[in-house]
Amino acid sequence: MKKPYNLPLLPIPFDAETELVFYKKVVKASSKLESLKQKLRYSLVNESFIQLLTLHESVQSTRIEGTQVTFSEMLEDNIDQKQDWEKIEVRNYQSALQKGVESVQMGYPLTERLIRDMHVILMENARGSTNASGEYRKIQNFIGPTKHIKDASYIPPEPQLMGNYMTNLERYINGHPYQKEEEDMLHPLIKAAIVHAQFESIHPFLDGNGRLGRILIVLYLLQSNLIDSPLFFLSEELEKEKFKYYAMLNGVRAIGREKPDWKSWIVFFLDATIRMAEHQYEKLDKAEQLYNVGMKKLNQPSTKKVWGALFARPIATVHQIEKATGLAPATVRKSLTQLVQLNMIFGDDRKRNRRYYQYDLIRIMSE
Repeated sequence: MKKPYNLPLLPIPFDAETELVFYKKVVKASSKLESLKQKLRYSLVNESFIQLLTLHESVQSTRIEGTQVTFSEMLEDNIDQKQDWEKIEVRNYQSALQKGVESVQMGYPLTERLIRDMHVILMENARGSTNASGEYRKIQNFIGPTKHIKDASYIPPEPQLMGNYMTNLERYINGHPYQKEEEDMLHPLIKAAIVHAQFESIHPFLDGNGRLGRILIVLYLLQSNLIDSPLFFLSEELEKEKFKYYAMLNGVRAIGREKPDWKSWIVFFLDATIRMAEHQYEKLDKAEQLYNVGMKKLNQPSTKKVWGALFARPIATVHQIEKATGLAPATVRKSLTQLVQLNMIFGDDRKRNRRYYQYDLIRIMSE
């Protein structure tokens, strides 16, 4: 009979040699993140880019959990708002992420209370255990290919231990309220990797643990001032190597090993961070070039304003552009017609509520 894993509490000790391996990668990852942060700070499309990044993250993180919805479909969903469970999960992810980001940016710590509040948002009208949203599980769960515990690849700690584990995680995230903990001087990127893996191993909720755990990565980096806005997300990179991601998390739980393998997981996390920061820098660079090339083609201030609005909504209706710009409907239509004639955007064949598509930007964000 398989038993729940006796998960060690945090912090995790590392020898000097292992920390040196980490820090070589941390230096590179930190440099890449700083470059992305500086480029975004002075970018003309920064607010639009962050909006699209958060939507893209929401799509990628839910895809890791098995949804098939695409980035383009979610851009259309901004217009449709269909009651499709996959799209509801992506919208909920966006809302939970926004809740967390706003709380951290206002100076509130990353606490158990905030985690539970985000879980409520994440599970609203979604599949899974909505009746237990915001509550730590009271029954034993497990991770595996079937619905039988005998086939489980991992059995998290018993439900009565959830409070202890989550209190320990909160203290690890925020530090002891009355004393400086000398023993844990790890860089925030290394701690972000540990926080994510520990949360996934605790598996405190009946559903939504993977998505919530990935939100914790960006919130911890925000709280640590490593980033100053939600400009960096890992889910796209993790989704590309989904089974390696799961295998590395299982290594932390000593599955198939004599002892937990934190080193391989943290190296994997840091390598993914480096690749993702580089990739997002390239996306931002291409988006800026597209914006600037378009601006040079246009003379009318109103058309330039409409062009800029399409960088926040690459699929939009006249009504949406009107709301975003404050321009009159007739002015918006005239500007959109000009952009279509220049092949900068494309309209569909609807007679009413015609949609306009900024395909070049969609491709950049989806690459």
